[in-house]
Amino acid sequence: MPDPRRPLPPSSPLPPPQPKAPPLLGEFIASAANPVLAFVRSLARRDRRAAEGAFVVEGVRAVRDALETGAVPRLVLLRQGDEALAADLAISHGVSVRIVDRRLFDRLSEVQTPQGILAVFPIPTPEFASEDASLLVLILDRLRDPGNLGTLLRAAAGAGVRAVYLTPESVDPWNPKAVRAGMGAHFRVPIAQLDAETLADLRARLPLRAVAGSEAGRPYDAVDWTGPAALVIGGEAEGVGPELREWASEEVGIPLASNVESLNAAVAGAVILFEAARQRRREAEGGRRE
Repeated sequence: MPDPRRPLPPSSPLPPPQPKAPPLLGEFIASAANPVLAFVRSLARRDRRAAEGAFVVEGVRAVRDALETGAVPRLVLLRQGDEALAADLAISHGVSVRIVDRRLFDRLSEVQTPQGILAVFPIPTPEFASEDASLLVLILDRLRDPGNLGTLLRAAAGAGVRAVYLTPESVDPWNPKAVRAGMGAHFRVPIAQLDAETLADLRARLPLRAVAGSEAGRPYDAVDWTGPAALVIGGEAEGVGPELREWASEEVGIPLASNVESLNAAVAGAVILFEAARQRRREAEGGRRE
Protein backbone atom coordinates (compact mmCIF):
# COMPACT_ATOMS: atom_id res chain seq x y z
CA MET A 1 0.00 0.00 0.00
CA PRO A 2 1.50 3.35 -0.95
CA ASP A 3 2.61 5.68 1.81
CA PRO A 4 0.00 8.53 1.91
CA ARG A 5 2.69 10.90 3.14
CA ARG A 6 4.69 10.55 -0.04
CA PRO A 7 3.57 12.44 -3.13
CA LEU A 8 2.49 10.35 -6.05
CA PRO A 9 4.82 10.42 -9.05
CA PRO A 10 3.62 12.64 -11.85
CA SER A 11 1.49 10.78 -14.39
CA SER A 12 3.12 10.19 -17.73
CA PRO A 13 1.85 12.77 -20.19
CA LEU A 14 0.02 11.51 -23.26
CA PRO A 15 2.12 11.65 -26.39
CA PRO A 16 1.30 14.71 -28.47
CA PRO A 17 -0.93 14.05 -31.48
CA GLN A 18 1.10 13.26 -34.54
CA PRO A 19 0.54 15.60 -37.46
CA LYS A 20 -0.78 14.07 -40.64
CA ALA A 21 2.10 13.14 -42.88
CA PRO A 22 2.36 15.62 -45.73
CA PRO A 23 2.39 14.40 -49.32
CA LEU A 24 5.76 13.42 -50.67
CA LEU A 25 7.19 16.36 -52.60
CA GLY A 26 8.98 15.58 -55.82
CA GLU A 27 11.63 17.35 -57.84
CA PHE A 28 12.45 21.03 -57.65
CA ILE A 29 12.01 22.66 -61.06
CA ALA A 30 14.44 25.47 -61.71
CA SER A 31 14.62 25.46 -65.52
CA ALA A 32 12.10 27.01 -67.91
CA ALA A 33 12.93 24.18 -70.34
CA ASN A 34 11.71 21.50 -67.94
CA PRO A 35 9.29 19.16 -69.79
CA VAL A 36 6.73 19.36 -66.98
CA LEU A 37 6.43 23.12 -67.46
CA ALA A 38 6.28 22.63 -71.24
CA PHE A 39 3.40 20.18 -70.74
CA VAL A 40 1.45 22.62 -68.53
CA ARG A 41 2.05 25.47 -70.98
CA SER A 42 0.77 23.30 -73.84
CA LEU A 43 -2.59 22.93 -72.08
CA ALA A 44 -3.32 26.59 -72.79
CA ARG A 45 -4.27 25.34 -76.29
CA ARG A 46 -7.63 23.74 -76.96
CA ASP A 47 -6.22 21.04 -79.26
CA ARG A 48 -3.67 19.97 -76.65
CA ARG A 49 -6.31 19.80 -73.91
CA ALA A 50 -8.39 17.57 -76.17
CA ALA A 51 -5.43 15.38 -77.10
CA GLU A 52 -4.24 14.98 -73.50
CA GLY A 53 -7.73 14.76 -72.00
CA ALA A 54 -6.56 17.19 -69.33
CA PHE A 55 -6.91 20.79 -68.22
CA VAL A 56 -5.43 23.21 -65.70
CA VAL A 57 -7.03 24.32 -62.43
CA GLU A 58 -5.30 27.17 -60.62
CA GLY A 59 -5.72 28.73 -57.20
CA VAL A 60 -6.29 27.45 -53.68
CA ARG A 61 -10.08 27.57 -53.71
CA ALA A 62 -10.40 26.14 -57.22
CA VAL A 63 -8.11 23.20 -56.47
CA ARG A 64 -9.87 22.59 -53.14
CA ASP A 65 -13.28 22.59 -54.88
CA ALA A 66 -12.01 20.04 -57.39
CA LEU A 67 -10.53 17.79 -54.71
CA GLU A 68 -13.77 17.91 -52.70
CA THR A 69 -15.63 16.32 -55.61
CA GLY A 70 -13.25 13.36 -55.48
CA ALA A 71 -11.29 14.33 -58.58
CA VAL A 72 -7.66 13.20 -58.53
CA PRO A 73 -5.09 15.47 -60.23
CA ARG A 74 -2.51 14.06 -62.57
CA LEU A 75 0.02 16.64 -61.47
CA VAL A 76 0.33 19.43 -58.89
CA LEU A 77 2.81 22.30 -59.07
CA LEU A 78 3.59 24.36 -55.98
CA ARG A 79 5.44 27.65 -55.97
CA GLN A 80 8.68 27.62 -53.99
CA GLY A 81 7.81 28.76 -50.48
CA ASP A 82 4.20 27.52 -50.68
CA GLU A 83 4.90 23.84 -50.03
CA ALA A 84 2.54 23.80 -47.02
CA LEU A 85 -0.42 24.03 -49.42
CA ALA A 86 0.03 20.34 -50.26
CA ALA A 87 -0.76 19.34 -46.68
CA ASP A 88 -3.40 22.05 -46.19
CA LEU A 89 -5.35 20.73 -49.17
CA ALA A 90 -4.83 17.09 -48.15
CA ILE A 91 -3.35 16.18 -51.51
CA SER A 92 -2.95 12.41 -51.76
CA HIS A 93 0.44 10.72 -51.50
CA GLY A 94 -0.17 9.15 -54.89
CA VAL A 95 -0.24 12.51 -56.69
CA SER A 96 2.88 13.84 -58.38
CA VAL A 97 3.74 17.09 -56.57
CA ARG A 98 6.61 19.27 -57.77
CA ILE A 99 8.06 22.53 -56.48
CA VAL A 100 8.68 25.29 -59.01
CA ASP A 101 11.03 28.24 -58.73
CA ARG A 102 8.98 31.30 -57.72
CA ARG A 103 9.70 33.32 -60.85
CA LEU A 104 9.03 30.38 -63.14
CA PHE A 105 5.75 29.59 -61.38
CA ASP A 106 4.54 33.19 -61.63
CA ARG A 107 5.38 33.24 -65.34
CA LEU A 108 3.51 29.97 -65.82
CA SER A 109 0.40 31.27 -64.05
CA GLU A 110 -2.45 32.87 -66.00
CA VAL A 111 -3.70 35.02 -63.12
CA GLN A 112 -2.43 38.42 -62.08
CA THR A 113 -1.78 37.39 -58.46
CA PRO A 114 -0.81 33.69 -58.38
CA GLN A 115 -1.77 31.80 -55.21
CA GLY A 116 1.04 29.28 -55.35
CA ILE A 117 -0.75 26.16 -56.60
CA LEU A 118 -1.64 24.83 -60.02
CA ALA A 119 -3.01 21.37 -60.80
CA VAL A 120 -3.64 19.36 -63.94
CA PHE A 121 -6.84 17.29 -63.79
CA PRO A 122 -8.20 14.75 -66.27
CA ILE A 123 -11.25 15.99 -68.16
CA PRO A 124 -14.19 14.23 -66.45
CA THR A 125 -16.08 11.63 -68.46
CA PRO A 126 -19.69 12.84 -68.52
CA GLU A 127 -22.23 10.49 -66.96
CA PHE A 128 -25.82 11.23 -67.90
CA ALA A 129 -28.96 9.93 -66.24
CA SER A 130 -30.66 7.49 -68.61
CA GLU A 131 -34.12 8.12 -67.15
CA ASP A 132 -35.07 11.22 -65.18
CA ALA A 133 -38.65 12.41 -64.83
CA SER A 134 -37.49 15.92 -63.96
CA LEU A 135 -34.54 16.17 -66.34
CA LEU A 136 -33.29 19.76 -66.74
CA VAL A 137 -30.77 20.38 -69.50
CA LEU A 138 -28.86 23.51 -70.50
CA ILE A 139 -27.78 23.98 -74.12
CA LEU A 140 -25.28 26.71 -75.01
CA ASP A 141 -25.19 27.75 -78.65
CA ARG A 142 -22.22 29.69 -80.05
CA LEU A 143 -21.30 31.09 -76.64
CA ARG A 144 -17.83 32.50 -77.13
CA ASP A 145 -17.00 34.35 -73.92
CA PRO A 146 -15.22 31.99 -71.46
CA GLY A 147 -16.25 34.07 -68.44
CA ASN A 148 -19.93 33.85 -69.39
CA LEU A 149 -19.56 30.13 -70.02
CA GLY A 150 -17.97 29.49 -66.64
CA THR A 151 -20.62 31.57 -64.88
CA LEU A 152 -23.39 29.64 -66.62
CA LEU A 153 -21.83 26.31 -65.64
CA ARG A 154 -21.70 27.47 -62.03
CA ALA A 155 -25.35 28.54 -62.19
CA ALA A 156 -26.27 25.22 -63.83
CA ALA A 157 -24.62 23.25 -61.05
CA GLY A 158 -26.37 25.37 -58.41
CA ALA A 159 -29.78 25.06 -60.07
CA GLY A 160 -29.67 21.28 -60.39
CA VAL A 161 -29.08 21.02 -64.14
CA ARG A 162 -28.35 17.40 -65.02
CA ALA A 163 -26.40 18.02 -68.25
CA VAL A 164 -24.85 20.88 -70.21
CA TYR A 165 -24.37 20.60 -73.98
CA LEU A 166 -22.34 23.00 -76.12
CA THR A 167 -22.47 23.47 -79.87
CA PRO A 168 -19.13 23.10 -81.67
CA GLU A 169 -18.97 26.86 -82.27
CA SER A 170 -18.91 27.57 -78.52
CA VAL A 171 -15.77 28.32 -76.54
CA ASP A 172 -14.01 25.31 -75.04
CA PRO A 173 -15.45 24.71 -71.53
CA TRP A 174 -11.96 23.65 -70.34
CA ASN A 175 -10.52 27.05 -71.24
CA PRO A 176 -8.61 28.37 -68.17
CA LYS A 177 -10.84 31.48 -67.89
CA ALA A 178 -13.99 29.35 -68.09
CA VAL A 179 -12.59 26.99 -65.44
CA ARG A 180 -11.83 29.87 -63.07
CA ALA A 181 -15.32 31.34 -63.55
CA GLY A 182 -16.92 27.92 -63.04
CA MET A 183 -15.54 27.59 -59.49
CA GLY A 184 -15.69 23.79 -59.43
CA ALA A 185 -18.83 23.41 -61.58
CA HIS A 186 -16.82 21.51 -64.22
CA PHE A 187 -16.61 18.61 -61.76
CA ARG A 188 -20.25 18.78 -60.64
CA VAL A 189 -22.30 18.82 -63.83
CA PRO A 190 -21.76 16.63 -66.95
CA ILE A 191 -20.52 18.62 -69.97
CA ALA A 192 -20.55 17.38 -73.55
CA GLN A 193 -20.59 18.53 -77.16
CA LEU A 194 -23.99 18.69 -78.84
CA ASP A 195 -24.52 16.60 -81.96
CA ALA A 196 -27.44 15.60 -84.19
CA GLU A 197 -28.04 12.28 -82.40
CA THR A 198 -28.21 14.00 -79.00
CA LEU A 199 -30.59 16.64 -80.37
CA ALA A 200 -32.94 13.96 -81.65
CA ASP A 201 -32.82 12.11 -78.33
CA LEU A 202 -33.51 15.26 -76.33
CA ARG A 203 -36.42 16.23 -78.61
CA ALA A 204 -38.06 12.89 -77.82
CA ARG A 205 -37.44 13.16 -74.07
CA LEU A 206 -38.06 16.85 -73.35
CA PRO A 207 -41.53 18.29 -74.05
CA LEU A 208 -40.37 21.78 -73.04
CA ARG A 209 -37.49 23.07 -75.15
CA ALA A 210 -37.28 26.79 -74.49
CA VAL A 211 -35.05 29.28 -76.28
CA ALA A 212 -34.22 32.44 -74.35
CA GLY A 213 -34.78 35.51 -76.51
CA SER A 214 -34.83 39.22 -75.82
CA GLU A 215 -37.98 39.74 -77.94
CA ALA A 216 -39.98 36.74 -76.75
CA GLY A 217 -43.57 37.43 -75.82
CA ARG A 218 -43.88 34.80 -73.10
CA PRO A 219 -42.22 35.62 -69.75
CA TYR A 220 -39.86 32.99 -68.43
CA ASP A 221 -41.75 32.78 -65.11
CA ALA A 222 -45.06 32.02 -66.86
CA VAL A 223 -43.66 28.70 -68.05
CA ASP A 224 -44.10 25.43 -66.14
CA TRP A 225 -40.53 24.20 -65.59
CA THR A 226 -41.42 21.29 -63.31
CA GLY A 227 -41.29 18.63 -66.03
CA PRO A 228 -38.46 17.49 -68.30
CA ALA A 229 -37.08 20.62 -69.96
CA ALA A 230 -34.21 22.19 -71.87
CA LEU A 231 -33.12 25.82 -71.82
CA VAL A 232 -31.18 27.12 -74.82
CA ILE A 233 -28.94 30.17 -74.35
CA GLY A 234 -27.35 31.79 -77.37
CA GLY A 235 -24.08 33.59 -77.86
CA GLU A 236 -23.46 37.20 -76.90
CA ALA A 237 -23.42 38.56 -80.46
CA GLU A 238 -25.44 36.18 -82.62
CA GLY A 239 -27.93 34.62 -80.22
CA VAL A 240 -29.42 31.21 -80.89
CA GLY A 241 -28.92 29.82 -84.38
CA PRO A 242 -31.72 28.74 -86.74
CA GLU A 243 -31.27 25.00 -86.16
CA LEU A 244 -31.92 25.24 -82.43
CA ARG A 245 -34.73 27.76 -82.93
CA GLU A 246 -36.46 25.20 -85.14
CA TRP A 247 -35.73 22.45 -82.58
CA ALA A 248 -37.21 24.45 -79.69
CA SER A 249 -40.85 24.20 -78.67
CA GLU A 250 -41.12 27.86 -77.64
CA GLU A 251 -39.27 31.10 -76.93
CA VAL A 252 -39.22 32.78 -73.52
CA GLY A 253 -37.97 36.15 -72.37
CA ILE A 254 -37.17 38.17 -69.28
CA PRO A 255 -39.28 41.35 -68.96
CA LEU A 256 -36.99 44.32 -68.33
CA ALA A 257 -37.68 47.80 -67.01
CA SER A 258 -36.26 51.19 -67.96
CA ASN A 259 -35.88 50.37 -71.65
CA VAL A 260 -32.96 48.02 -70.97
CA GLU A 261 -32.44 46.14 -74.20
CA SER A 262 -31.17 42.82 -72.83
CA LEU A 263 -29.13 41.01 -70.17
CA ASN A 264 -25.88 39.28 -70.92
CA ALA A 265 -26.00 35.56 -71.58
CA ALA A 266 -24.74 34.48 -68.17
CA VAL A 267 -27.17 36.66 -66.21
CA ALA A 268 -30.16 35.72 -68.38
CA GLY A 269 -29.38 32.02 -68.15
CA ALA A 270 -28.93 32.14 -64.37
CA VAL A 271 -32.23 33.99 -63.86
CA ILE A 272 -34.20 31.42 -65.85
CA LEU A 273 -32.41 28.39 -64.38
CA PHE A 274 -33.12 29.48 -60.83
CA GLU A 275 -36.77 30.09 -61.67
CA ALA A 276 -36.87 26.48 -62.87
CA ALA A 277 -35.14 25.40 -59.65
CA ARG A 278 -37.64 27.38 -57.55
CA GLN A 279 -40.63 25.74 -59.24
CA ARG A 280 -39.11 22.28 -58.91
CA ARG A 281 -38.36 22.83 -55.24
CA ARG A 282 -41.96 23.87 -54.57
CA GLU A 283 -43.20 20.87 -56.51
CA ALA A 284 -41.02 18.55 -54.47
CA GLU A 285 -42.29 20.15 -51.25
CA GLY A 286 -45.89 19.62 -52.35
CA GLY A 287 -46.59 23.34 -52.64
CA ARG A 288 -48.67 25.22 -55.15
CA ARG A 289 -46.80 26.80 -58.04
CA GLU A 290 -47.28 30.54 -58.09
